[in-house]
Amino acid sequence: MKNRDRTPTRVQPRRVLLKVSGEGLGSETPLDPDSIDYILHQIAEIREDYDLQVALVVGGGNILRGAQQDYLSRTSGDCAGMVATIINGVALQDRLKSMGVVARLQSALPISQLTGEIDPEGAVEALESGEVVIFVGGTGNPYFTTDSAATIRAGQIDADLILKGTNVRGAFTADPSQEDAEFIPSISYDDLFREELRIIDLTAAKIGQETGVPMVIFDLFKEGALPAIARGEEVGSYIYPEAA
Repeated sequence: MKNRDRTPTRVQPRRVLLKVSGEGLGSETPLDPDSIDYILHQIAEIREDYDLQVALVVGGGNILRGAQQDYLSRTSGDCAGMVATIINGVALQDRLKSMGVVARLQSALPISQLTGEIDPEGAVEALESGEVVIFVGGTGNPYFTTDSAATIRAGQIDADLILKGTNVRGAFTADPSQEDAEFIPSISYDDLFREELRIIDLTAAKIGQETGVPMVIFDLFKEGALPAIARGEEVGSYIYPEAA
């Protein structure tokens, strides 16, 4: 735990990749208008107030978690889960449009009537012109989580920071409900692997390490969290390349 006692300088980003879990969009109902609008209003705020470019990767767990469908094969379940992310992306794009924000939908499983294909160069052009880019369809392959999709897309668009929005304060050494769970303010990717901490999908963490993009794990529903991150403040847990 050699690096937990020091907090490296946080990145004040110009371009971020925000991973929004499906559960963040709805629980009792698949799409909860209050939750969705809360998230999107925060995104609109940081874009306007901090001139921040924002891309999203959306999960699909509010509709279907493919890996947990016992009656489907793993491959079919994962494919169904990726389709669920497209449904969420369409909903987010529509709500952003109603707020006056142009959003471009790119999918690893493109549906010509709804989405374009994954196009990193086009995504960067859209971000630089003030659009929000929403990546859906996961990686397009089974056996990969949307966390992995997030770290891949972050590398493809040259993001400064990956933001993993959750419903807890950040990362812990164990389940946060356990009394002995220790909050982790910062940790390097190297130490995360060395200590075998499963605070994020380890495949995703490996990709994040290789792309060199740091990550913040934070409570997406904590008031003011996203603006504070945009200012480079210490919010949530910071996972960073060893050279940071």
